[in-house]
Amino acid sequence: MESNNLIAGELNFKISSGLKNILGRDLITDDFSAIFELVKNSFDAHATEVEIIFEDISSPNGKIIISDNGKGMDYNELVNKWLFVAYSAKKDGTEDDDYRNKINVKKYYSGAKGIGRFSCDKLGSKLILTTTKDSDDSVTEVIEVDWSKFEMHAKQEFIDISVIHKSLSKSTSDFPNGTSLEISNLRIDSTWDRSKLLKLKSSLAKMINPFDDKNQRKFEIRLSCKEFENEDTNYHNSREHVNGIVENNILEILKLKTVKIVTSISQDGKSITSELSNNGEWLYKVTENNVNYNLLHNILVELYFLDQKAKTNFTKLMGLRSAEYGSVFLYKNGIRIYPFGEPEDDTFALDNRRAKRLGDFVGTNDLIGRIEISGENENFRETTSRGDGLIKNSSYEQLRDFFIEKVIVKLESFRRNIVRFGIDLDEFENTQHSKEKIVRLIADISLNDNLRIIDFNPNIVSIINQTQETNNSTTTIIKNIEKIAKDSDNIILFNQVQKVKGILQDALMIADKSEKENTIKDKEIKEIETQNLFLKSLKSQDFEDLVGLMHHIGISSGIISDNLKILTYKTERNIPIDPNELKTKISEINFENQKILSISRFATKANFKINSEEQYLDLVEFISEYIQNIAKIYHDNIQIFITTSPHSHFKIRFNPIEMTILFDNLINNSKKAKAKNIEISLDLVSSDKLIVYFKDDGKGIAISDKDKIFKYGFTRTDGSGLGLMHVKEILSKIKGDIILNKKNDFGAEFIITIKK
Repeated sequence: MESNNLIAGELNFKISSGLKNILGRDLITDDFSAIFELVKNSFDAHATEVEIIFEDISSPNGKIIISDNGKGMDYNELVNKWLFVAYSAKKDGTEDDDYRNKINVKKYYSGAKGIGRFSCDKLGSKLILTTTKDSDDSVTEVIEVDWSKFEMHAKQEFIDISVIHKSLSKSTSDFPNGTSLEISNLRIDSTWDRSKLLKLKSSLAKMINPFDDKNQRKFEIRLSCKEFENEDTNYHNSREHVNGIVENNILEILKLKTVKIVTSISQDGKSITSELSNNGEWLYKVTENNVNYNLLHNILVELYFLDQKAKTNFTKLMGLRSAEYGSVFLYKNGIRIYPFGEPEDDTFALDNRRAKRLGDFVGTNDLIGRIEISGENENFRETTSRGDGLIKNSSYEQLRDFFIEKVIVKLESFRRNIVRFGIDLDEFENTQHSKEKIVRLIADISLNDNLRIIDFNPNIVSIINQTQETNNSTTTIIKNIEKIAKDSDNIILFNQVQKVKGILQDALMIADKSEKENTIKDKEIKEIETQNLFLKSLKSQDFEDLVGLMHHIGISSGIISDNLKILTYKTERNIPIDPNELKTKISEINFENQKILSISRFATKANFKINSEEQYLDLVEFISEYIQNIAKIYHDNIQIFITTSPHSHFKIRFNPIEMTILFDNLINNSKKAKAKNIEISLDLVSSDKLIVYFKDDGKGIAISDKDKIFKYGFTRTDGSGLGLMHVKEILSKIKGDIILNKKNDFGAEFIITIKK
């Protein structure tokens, strides 16, 4: 039969010069990713030092120079590796064939696609690469690349565009060997200022795994920009310096007392081991067969749960909130993979999961830590488009499930079963078998053949007893203080103890009520129609507001608990308690209880975020709307009238919760004085001075008492005698003061002055 083929043979692909953009600027999506790719190449080249220099970045002649002291390249490597597009010697295993005698362990590489070199093009259109091989009698090789030549004509073939090459007998770099990249003609969309450089420095600090204190390899990154050297001297904290070594002391920060869990899959992938500690006290270690994650091996997860106290300490030590630092970072062989851990990144959908079970589940803002993938693990590969994380394959899906089911769930179980709700330790004897039952309970693990308890803290019962927020220790504390009062015939102390009992009962009831509210699931949230600071009726409550509510109640409950722990510690050891110290502790307990009470009524009516301690608000508007829409509702057995000057505005930074405590205290005092009416007048004297007149028609204050009312514990009613003292303390925080109008003969009048 006759063939229809007129011409038979083979054809070759032709490659357009446009390939350069496809492999470079289209994949490297931002400047930080570009610099990270180049620094990762230095890391892979066994460098111990990298210097990133920014020169004249505010002028058209700006340059970025990245130099390292790595192994460098000779002419053959330059031609057959660096200039070989998409070829990766790291991937085919030949990268260190001639360098084995200088490294002691098998090397795993952070990059293996052969395209990282095109990151230079993202930053600038011209590149001068200078490299010197780490060998005897090495020659310095230099190539010059003009990336703009690849953009002139799309029909021009990639391989027809040449680069300039020359050899030097002596290196021009500060390092005797290694590679230097000088990038110039910086891109117009690649502008650099002080703020951006500080962000780069902060990001570089998290690039090389800062969580691993066992990593002995030195890898130092230094940032340099002479334009900001003088400005750096204005800041004492090195975090505010553009110039200097990139440092990360996160490990020191994480030594703070908090909940920590470490879970790992063995190198052979057969077993999973979990270890949990709380407040620096190790609790248990368990292992189980790995039956569900056959694609995973040599993986470690280290997580820290940050309660509000830990978050506050983090901010003090790091100079930024933990949420701004990041959350759960992912590293492969010591190098970070983006975007895992970035602020607001929720790759594993923890925040979406938490929204279904507020109070029980944790979110990204509650966590900080790392996922570490070690060894070959070739199934975990970065996407070609840098900054998009890992390729979403079966191994990735198993990693996500493992992270949730074997790490997050155990952490949440401990918080739920121990910290929040507690367990009845009276049910458990102080025996080995009972302690194992406790471990299984707090780890939320069932009796099965796959699991084995390796070890647990012999003092686990007493540690858990101290950890639980709701247990019988509170009653013991009160009894101890009560006994001191009786033994010393101290009637004042005895009466204060009775008040503390009521305070704790109120606090626990409110906290419990709020916890129950937070567990309401799948309820449709309606849009709030009135956009004032306060609503006359509750139409919806944002999940985030409820979380903020719980945080604040948790802070106040924690302060109450801390004060009681100090008192019980001293009473149990018969340590004398100074009267002034006791007065201070009781005052703090009273104040925090008032906060809890105010939050409970205030948060259900407030249409603003209570996550932050202070806000910049119009104080006149705030007071007016609080009195009209909340105070009048909760104090319905007394008439409250409020007047303000027309168009009065007085914006300052203050704590809304404390401001409600201030007015609640004044109103309560009026009610105790049998007042029927209260008049509040807000007078804006000037743009920086506000005067508030608070007057009632009660029985007034005796002349002999007028100089005592702001003192600790003074009262002529059945109150604690702390309300007016707290009012004065709150005002002092915002440059305010309160005085009693002693000339007023009918009822009581207080004059509050607040200055900007």
